[in-house]
Amino acid sequence: MSIKTLSKKMLAIVVAGAMTMGLAMSTSVFATGGDTATKVTEAYISKTFNTEVGKDEAFSFTATQVTGSTANVTIPNITFAGTDTGSKTKRVQVTFPEEWPDAGKYEYTVTETGATPAITDTKHQTMIMSKAEYTMDVYVSNNGSGFEISNIIVNKKKDDKGTAATGKVDISNTDKNGFKFTNTYVQEAGTGTDPVNPGPDYTKYGSLDVSKIIKTDAADTADTNKEFDFTATFTFPAGTNAATLGAKATIDGIATDITGTSHTFKLKHNQNVKFTGLPVGTKISVTESGTPNYKGSADVVINNGTKETKTATRYGEALTVSDKSLGQNKNTVDVTNTYNYVPATGIIMNTLPYVLMIALCGAALMAFVAFKRRRLQK
Repeated sequence: MSIKTLSKKMLAIVVAGAMTMGLAMSTSVFATGGDTATKVTEAYISKTFNTEVGKDEAFSFTATQVTGSTANVTIPNITFAGTDTGSKTKRVQVTFPEEWPDAGKYEYTVTETGATPAITDTKHQTMIMSKAEYTMDVYVSNNGSGFEISNIIVNKKKDDKGTAATGKVDISNTDKNGFKFTNTYVQEAGTGTDPVNPGPDYTKYGSLDVSKIIKTDAADTADTNKEFDFTATFTFPAGTNAATLGAKATIDGIATDITGTSHTFKLKHNQNVKFTGLPVGTKISVTESGTPNYKGSADVVINNGTKETKTATRYGEALTVSDKSLGQNKNTVDVTNTYNYVPATGIIMNTLPYVLMIALCGAALMAFVAFKRRRLQK
């Protein structure tokens, strides 16, 4: 056999071996999902529920099969009790068939499909449902005695807002789990324990009411048409913002939409601003700018609780009521400004007559002493 013929045979053997190895590797990749180093045979789903108001809820999920022989996958409901307030996360294990029809890749689309009880009246409350979507690929292989899961890979397709997303997620039973859906229940502050039928306090005060009066001493006359500058700032609960319930500020029947996390307004004597559409749990700060000759104080009632009073230390000083979390019941901030005219000299006009009397007495005393001294000198 010539060297040329021998070389051709050896080349053919090498090519055949390479093809065989490639086929074997291809089969292995197909069976395991291409990632043997991180092979996973169980899957867990997480649910994060944000709520400032205790609410019993059960959330359901569906795994819709896309490819592969028919094999139903089920996901248990994830439930939360009325005591689960704030931001809570729970996990459940995905249930796969005990027997698979054959080996291969099974593809599923996993979405959240409902909440029980559902929120049907959304004027003063809403449930922000997750729009997340995942593709779950389950790889099944023959172990010699039957079919079993050899790997599971889950990729994110949409986030909670329904925006396109990509990337493999962790499906383990740990806090790193990224096979997650997030929901937020929101109730408007001030609507009471039944947001479908708010009581008279809500009609009068809304989510938050800020009122203004001027108090004067008998000798002073304040300008009751004078406007005072206010700023209200809001820190909204997780998953919410000013648009969630359509927050507004109404003064004398004129409503203004609230955008962002702060709102400026002006109030004069006997005026008030009624805020609506602020979620329960919103942290608020209300500041009245400092105004010369006026000293402010505020009576604060949050969630219909005990009244607190905040008072400025001097005239012309700004007054701030800060870090109050709005509750389900009445929330009010009643601001009172005491007026007292203080001229540039710093003398309060109410005390000026007394100052003049003392000065006259002093002058008379000095005159008397001078007169006596002159008589003694003579």
